Amino acid sequence: MKYELLVDGRGVARVEEEDGVREWLARYREEHAEDDPDAVHVQVRELTRFAWLTGGTIVDREQFLHSASGP
Repeated sequence: MKYELLVDGRGVARVEEEDGVREWLARYREEHAEDDPDAVHVQVRELTRFAWLTGGTIVDREQFLHSASGP
């Protein structure tokens, strides 16, 4: 599955797997430890093969944060 990471609604990264989302979130949380440690400004959009038509689906970032390392 592919995912797009959005910060404040803007696409900033695309990753191929759930592990890629976890790694990206861990880096984001580390970089934003003072202003956004819980990554509340981040949305995760799941990109299915029909995402070009449907826009994808926003999924709960919490499922990736619980196993992501970080502050």
